[in-house]
Amino acid sequence: MSNLSEEGFLSKTHFSSGSSPTDLGYRTFVDNFIGFQEPTSQEKSSIGNRYLSRELHLEQLSIEISRILSELTNNAGFFLLPNEKQLHFQHIQFIKISKNKAMVVIVSKSGMIQNKMIKLDNQTNQSELDKITNYLNDEFTGLTLNEIKEKVVEQMNQEGKDFDLLYKKAFSLSSQIFSDEQQEDSTATLYMEGTSKIFSQPDFADDFKKLQELYNAFEEKNNIVKLLNKCIDDTTTTVLIGSECTIGETQECSLVARPYHLGGRTLGTVGVIGLKRMRYDHVVSLVNWTADSLTNYLTLDKTH
Repeated sequence: MSNLSEEGFLSKTHFSSGSSPTDLGYRTFVDNFIGFQEPTSQEKSSIGNRYLSRELHLEQLSIEISRILSELTNNAGFFLLPNEKQLHFQHIQFIKISKNKAMVVIVSKSGMIQNKMIKLDNQTNQSELDKITNYLNDEFTGLTLNEIKEKVVEQMNQEGKDFDLLYKKAFSLSSQIFSDEQQEDSTATLYMEGTSKIFSQPDFADDFKKLQELYNAFEEKNNIVKLLNKCIDDTTTTVLIGSECTIGETQECSLVARPYHLGGRTLGTVGVIGLKRMRYDHVVSLVNWTADSLTNYLTLDKTH
């Protein structure tokens, strides 16, 4: 034990306390001494019965999967949705709701649905909106929002002022929907379930400062999103431990994340955030299987 302490694998919080693994100790253990197995058939059934057998939009899936991972690991489960810039457009619909306003329903290839309000001139009727809908669906299906914006600008520059009134309206409405101003505020959405399970752990019972730091970290979800964005391009599972998993001021947690895909494109990540002493073999196995089954679910759902 003394040798492990001298090498930096163990430490004591107090002189009279027992020894606990350091971040280095946990990292060495995870990288070298644990084996990863598939979830049990019961765990797979639990996951499958909750969403694989149902038709759900990505937002609904995010809640279900976060909850499942939390329940099976006794930690916080999370699901990171793609931001708007990553989404591929599939369908758009304009619905006039007043004299000078319309609701726009945008459906992405991943199944995400977004609603936006836009301004109309007083002369635009639903019949014109339907024609614009058909035009935009023909022109933009399969493109990302950035590609749509670039295409609209390119076509306008090419045709100059030689286009009819309907095309002008289509461009004007597209500018409202796909503008840079809209996209600057479009951050990825993070769903989390089970954070209370972490707060109630005895590790924080006698340390209010650590508990407060942890609470603040989970309140500021943007910090977690930034951390997950660093994991999103990794094709394998990311395991961040303690100081590697800095969320706000706290360094008391570990994170296990794996990306999910559609058509070879990474959409987001799923995973678990919990205490450093989590069962890494169990958590990694569950996260891996969940991410892979979600990828298969999305792929099959979008090809039928």
